[in-house]
Amino acid sequence: MASPFPGMDPYLEDRNLWSGFHHALAEEIKALLNAQIGPKYYADVEVHTVFEEISIASSKTMYPDVGVFEPNLQPSATVQPTSGMSATNVLVSPAPVQRLISVNQTKLRSVRVYVTETEELVTSIELLSPYNKRGEGLREYRRKRAKIINSLVHLVEIDLLRGGQRPGREVNDPPLENIEYILLVNRSQDMNTQRLSEIWPVALNEVLPLLPIPLALPDPDAVLNVNVAIQSLYERSGYAWRIDYRKRVPPPSLRPAMAQWIEQLLTTK
Repeated sequence: MASPFPGMDPYLEDRNLWSGFHHALAEEIKALLNAQIGPKYYADVEVHTVFEEISIASSKTMYPDVGVFEPNLQPSATVQPTSGMSATNVLVSPAPVQRLISVNQTKLRSVRVYVTETEELVTSIELLSPYNKRGEGLREYRRKRAKIINSLVHLVEIDLLRGGQRPGREVNDPPLENIEYILLVNRSQDMNTQRLSEIWPVALNEVLPLLPIPLALPDPDAVLNVNVAIQSLYERSGYAWRIDYRKRVPPPSLRPAMAQWIEQLLTTK
């Protein structure tokens, strides 16, 4: 069964679904590109693991007796003597506050296109995740983005998340309004030439565009049908019965026009 949405399904942005979707989308894009660009080029998935402190899982506050000496009991810890001091068995008080920090391991994926013969990197296709759009992850991605743009590598950016801060200055100044998603192609130029970003703003009720994937000159662009990639993996991954469309769309809140449109869409479907 196909997704009820014409393009990106916002329910896939749910944190319990996103990781699997992100992984599957990278593999789907790799397969679609390799069917077009071989044998001169090949596409592969690059995985980068980051560790992110996400929450305090539990908190326990303790109020111990202070300075209790129990010389006749088995000590919980022994304070070693220092110069000029005799050894004394001391029952060490537990820390008054104990908290467990939950650390999340996040795998970030990008699809990279290489020249088969030389292993030269030609194009980096960045599939943005929530980590790329907030805090230190956003700053880290912006550094990576700037490094690519200041090289001879083409940049393709696929942002299928409504939440977080968009990393590119060219989509923020001025901001693109009345949209949910952004697809972007920034082609490599001569190092002394300013690079131009081609931008496809997409609303929730729109089909995702055919996206050109630049290769090395004079070879023509490959064409990535992002919509076909999403619809194909949607059906194979069982999202039709895993997603409860009676629930609200995952955060962030929808624009009023899109909220009304989704209500009508799901009622009809």
